[in-house]
Amino acid sequence: MNSTRLLSIPGCVPAVFQNRPNRFLMEAELSPGEKIIAHVADPGRLEELLYTGNRVLVVPAPPGTDRKTKWSLAAAEDPTGWILVNTGYHRRIAEALLWGPHSPLGQTQELQAEVKAPSGNSRFDFLLNDKTWVEIKGCTLKSGREALFPDAPTARGVKHVKELTELALAGMGTAVVFLVFVRDTDRFRTNRQTDPEFADALCKAVDAGVQTHAVQIEFDGRHLRYTGNLDVICKA
Repeated sequence: MNSTRLLSIPGCVPAVFQNRPNRFLMEAELSPGEKIIAHVADPGRLEELLYTGNRVLVVPAPPGTDRKTKWSLAAAEDPTGWILVNTGYHRRIAEALLWGPHSPLGQTQELQAEVKAPSGNSRFDFLLNDKTWVEIKGCTLKSGREALFPDAPTARGVKHVKELTELALAGMGTAVVFLVFVRDTDRFRTNRQTDPEFADALCKAVDAGVQTHAVQIEFDGRHLRYTGNLDVICKA
């Protein structure tokens, strides 16, 4: 199995999850009697990872940061190990992947981030080599040996995939790359039960020629590593 380090996250501190008052905040206990409030960057449900008593990793906010919470959630534990649940790291992970030897999209010569789509209606995560529009999604849910996306309905995801489909039909290069953070998985599948609209949109995107890749990323509590690619299953 290939294993290439993509990113390091120093300063992670273990804590115990208590509750999640809303999508973007969680309460945890650093030590008995020492409670904190942390920012949750991932708006997904994360029910399999964020439940009372489960172990999590939090990181302190950078010095001088003007924000209400002094901590951010980085990862949560499941039976296989630590699972990254912080979307704030996705861009840096994706950049390291696309510039590296295991890029699913071939050799990178130029990479522009947060580029406005030709329609002007939205932005895509990257424009690769000035010809391929790329959107990045993070996957933290699995069932058996299958990684599933999304874990909650995603109108934004549907919009991006539909727009990539339009670009592909117009002859432009397009791609969706799923960063899969759950382990012990062999395949990637859309979570049709949770979001049938996204599942339909991705199937149509694949039929239209949008490159679709699922890349396994493992986190050991400090380092994120590429460990391989998964088969993508898309059925209408």
